[in-house]
Amino acid sequence: MKSVYDSYRPTLLTWLGLLTLTLLTSLLGLLNLGVMTPVIAVIIAAVQACLIAGFLMHAIGDFALVRVVIAGGLIWFLILVTLTMTDYVTRGWLLPSGK
Repeated sequence: MKSVYDSYRPTLLTWLGLLTLTLLTSLLGLLNLGVMTPVIAVIIAAVQACLIAGFLMHAIGDFALVRVVIAGGLIWFLILVTLTMTDYVTRGWLLPSGK
């Protein structure tokens, strides 16, 4: 059975895609799009992460265990972000002592 990783073409295309997205992120820093600038930057970073996980970490077309480990890491990341945002949102709920 021929694997997706038997040739250099996917790796080369992934590398070119990552370079293009990095250039796009750098150029985005020169623009002032207001609130949309960080949103677009996060979307670009998510696409880069998907390219890295999919092709360079062999999540596509490899054992199911690799996908389980990546899913576990993603779930753990979401738990940490949720707890951080919960702390950030609830900071103003309590009054400082003595006031």
